Amino acid sequence: MKGVKLRTKIIGLLVAFALIALVANVIWNSTHLRSRAEQEMLEKTQILAAQMESSWEFIEINQSRIDTDADGSYNFKGLYCAIAGKSISRIFMQKSDYSVRYVSEMPRNPNAFADDFEQAAFQSFTDTKTEYFAITTYLDKDVFRYVTPLYIRDSCMSCHGTPANEIDITGYPKEGMAVGDVGGAISIIMPVDLYLSNINATVWQQALYTFLITVISMIIIFMAMSRLVTKPISKLELATKDIEDGKLDIDISDINNADEIGRLAVHFKSMAEQLNFVYNNLEEQVHSRTLELHEANKILEQQRIQLEEANMLLKEESDYKSEFLTIISHDLRTPLTVILAFTEVWLENIDSRDEREIMAVQEIHENGQLLLQMINNLLEAARIDADRLELHLEPLDLFDLVGLVKRTLGFLAERKGIELAINIASDVPIICADWEKTRRILENLVANAVKYTQRGGHVCIFVQYDEAKNDVVIKVQDDGIGIKKNDLDAIFEEFTQADHSSHRRYKGTGLGLSVVKKLVLAHNGEISAISTYKEGSTFIVRMPVGAMDLHDQ
Repeated sequence: MKGVKLRTKIIGLLVAFALIALVANVIWNSTHLRSRAEQEMLEKTQILAAQMESSWEFIEINQSRIDTDADGSYNFKGLYCAIAGKSISRIFMQKSDYSVRYVSEMPRNPNAFADDFEQAAFQSFTDTKTEYFAITTYLDKDVFRYVTPLYIRDSCMSCHGTPANEIDITGYPKEGMAVGDVGGAISIIMPVDLYLSNINATVWQQALYTFLITVISMIIIFMAMSRLVTKPISKLELATKDIEDGKLDIDISDINNADEIGRLAVHFKSMAEQLNFVYNNLEEQVHSRTLELHEANKILEQQRIQLEEANMLLKEESDYKSEFLTIISHDLRTPLTVILAFTEVWLENIDSRDEREIMAVQEIHENGQLLLQMINNLLEAARIDADRLELHLEPLDLFDLVGLVKRTLGFLAERKGIELAINIASDVPIICADWEKTRRILENLVANAVKYTQRGGHVCIFVQYDEAKNDVVIKVQDDGIGIKKNDLDAIFEEFTQADHSSHRRYKGTGLGLSVVKKLVLAHNGEISAISTYKEGSTFIVRMPVGAMDLHDQ
């Protein structure tokens, strides 16, 4: 609540607490006293019912003596237990505010019919429950009602037993009851006005007492809070305003520093003194920090210039390296192409050649092809590093391309006794890609597979169409030496091979897979590899069918 002082909040909380405590006290006392009064009334009605039942039993015990004359002859005098009990209850009711009735579910006297409360009592009587009571309303007055059953005994059988409807000595038909049946009940009605008035008086007395104690406690708490909390906080508030106005030399020494607020005041004063010191020395510190910042900026500027010069040198060196690789690779490829052409011409006329000559020229041709592939990879890597990679996209039929690669590298597989197979699905579509770059991708992967597969092994090129992603999937699978799990992440890096030893069995520049990855990414494709060491490897290339939509021609 904005704008409300702490003292007002404390008063509001104390008043709310007092009201809650008072209401709780009234509810608890009222409930407790009402319960005690009900218990007291129950005990009184139980005693009264026992006394009434005793009078009933007294007549029942002496019934034979009452109905016997002095000469010993039987003479029914009309006095029996029911008459005696009802007569005694009438006398008792004349001398008190109580009402005592003998009721039954099948009464002989119409005045003895059970009302609704007493009917409920009859329904509740069981072997374990022998009384029924409650504070209720009777004739528009609050009363305590108690009902306890009267059971049929042997002495009752002459008037209430069998045979049913036989006229007994009192002139009424028998009910045909058995021993143990509920023959009727004593119903007692006790006024509760006096009890309720005493309860109300006690509740209000205790409520007043609680209210006075609570008010006194609140006054003491309020005075203590005002002295120990609100006044020191008010002084701290005034000191805060002084600081806001620029007055940093504050005096709060009169706040007792023995408690938490006092210690807070000590820290507050210390903070104000530090602010005063900082404020007085601020201009000097600002000047000093400005000089330091200026020097730091000069150093940063020098470092920036040095970094630019280093970047220029690095770029020049990178350009020189790329240019050197391009020139050297181009100059090497020209004579090498001539050598390969002559070997192919020579091999086309082998009828007059001996076997040693044929093997020598084939070896020259094979190694020349491998050397040409290395040179092409060097050229391609140089172009990529120099950001001169260009794609010439056109419709490309992978059936033709895979067939060409198989014919080109078939001699390598044959020389090693490796079976080179192709498996192209019939639903593979025409894609838009760079023919030369795609051929280089496939040639590098197949050449790698042949190189790392032992004699008698198998290499297979799979081409499938993934309709869900609209990709063509090219897999080159071999059962060669495989790749260790720790080396899989590095095989696509430049100048890297899985075998790092100085005496590697399989020679190469380590550029092939790096070039393949960059060419695949240039087509917005993906490349990955899975391998089991000593069991084989599978390289997977995904090329989008609609590459034409992703690049400018």
